[in-house]
Amino acid sequence: MAVSRRPSKYKGQRGKRTPARIGQQQKDGFILTVVDGPNIGKEYFFERTAAIGRVEDNDVVLVEPGISRNHVRIYDDQGIFLIEDLKSANGTRLNGEKLTEPEVLKDGDYITLAGVTLQFSQLTAARGDVTARTTLSDVEAQAIDATRTKEDAAGKRRLWRTRRGKMIIVLLLALLVIAGYWVKHRFSSGPAAVSDQSDTPLTYSDDDGFFNAVYGYGKYDQTHLNHVIINFEYLGGRVTLQYGAWGVDKVGEVAIRLNGKEVGKVPLTMNRWVYGLKLVLPRDQLRKGKTNEVVFNNTLNPPGEDYWEICYVQILQEAIPPPDPKEAQTQFELAKKAWEDRDIEPGNMYKALEGFKRARDLLEALPTKPPTYQDALDFIDKVDKTLTRRFSEGLFSARRAQKLDGNLSEARTILLRTLRYFQKEDFRYREIQNQLDALATQ
Repeated sequence: MAVSRRPSKYKGQRGKRTPARIGQQQKDGFILTVVDGPNIGKEYFFERTAAIGRVEDNDVVLVEPGISRNHVRIYDDQGIFLIEDLKSANGTRLNGEKLTEPEVLKDGDYITLAGVTLQFSQLTAARGDVTARTTLSDVEAQAIDATRTKEDAAGKRRLWRTRRGKMIIVLLLALLVIAGYWVKHRFSSGPAAVSDQSDTPLTYSDDDGFFNAVYGYGKYDQTHLNHVIINFEYLGGRVTLQYGAWGVDKVGEVAIRLNGKEVGKVPLTMNRWVYGLKLVLPRDQLRKGKTNEVVFNNTLNPPGEDYWEICYVQILQEAIPPPDPKEAQTQFELAKKAWEDRDIEPGNMYKALEGFKRARDLLEALPTKPPTYQDALDFIDKVDKTLTRRFSEGLFSARRAQKLDGNLSEARTILLRTLRYFQKEDFRYREIQNQLDALATQ
């Protein structure tokens, strides 16, 4: 059966690569590897596009229950690979989340169609940054190994047979013994006893230091094995917890608690960073004028045995104005017009988001809310997801230009173009500006 999370049988693994594909790693393109369902291990290589479905006119034909005739397609859009569900009957899931619109694919993503799960491996994926957490693929590793010449290998064998080589081996063994002794005594009480800061609360702040920090247990922080505690003062009104997450590969793995009660769960992210995750904290559990506690709690994994991290944490507090249905309708119509004109000017998209929020706020305090309230909520979700996708695509394209092409000018242009979609108070604006500042020092 299909899975909505990474199955344990291939958790942490990558699809095996056949030697015949080594030469292809120099090309732009991607590999789809079957990791669950019939024909596990089978690979499909494509340079630009791939159509997947039940009938023979598809590039990948999957004759399985639940697969539509033309189910899903992957395509290249100016160097970025996107995945789009073709209105299939049973839908498509990307890392456990159902696709509702085209999404950017990252190296290592999992695509589930009914009873089949494929792993997407991009042959030229950007590596080593917070938006594309990847490891060196087997294709690249084999290609690097293949570049070693026979003469180099022979030279190394001759070195180890000499007196000097034997002395080097002895010294290395001695260093290993010393290192092992140090590690044993340094961590004899266990890693959690030395570095675990799970029970040390963090005080929330709007400054860049807190905003740019990563918390959890992974590449960027290994001091919060169990949970992350964040304290803040509630001022009244609406409180929205906003954050990014990585490494959540089990349903319910990381729970969110407010003042001792569970109020939500971090969605599946698998091995990619997902930004703009939001949770409106229930007002009846908030204590006005007092210290409140939000906890990201890793509930399913023994401490230090599974990676997970959160970033870009913001606790956004908004005052709720007196209700005004007439003004709310006006703001809703203005926002809808800005949304319709989003292709004319990028800034219209953010104007739409703010307008829909104002309409929502002006109806919030009503005991019985009109249909406009729910319409505003739906538009807020839709517009915000679109902005987050633009944000992710912009960062990914800029890092691709910088790291793969070495083109700093192009990377800066992409970031400046993306910046036009946001306003200064938005976390995405702050991060794009941080990236621009970093480019300016290079």
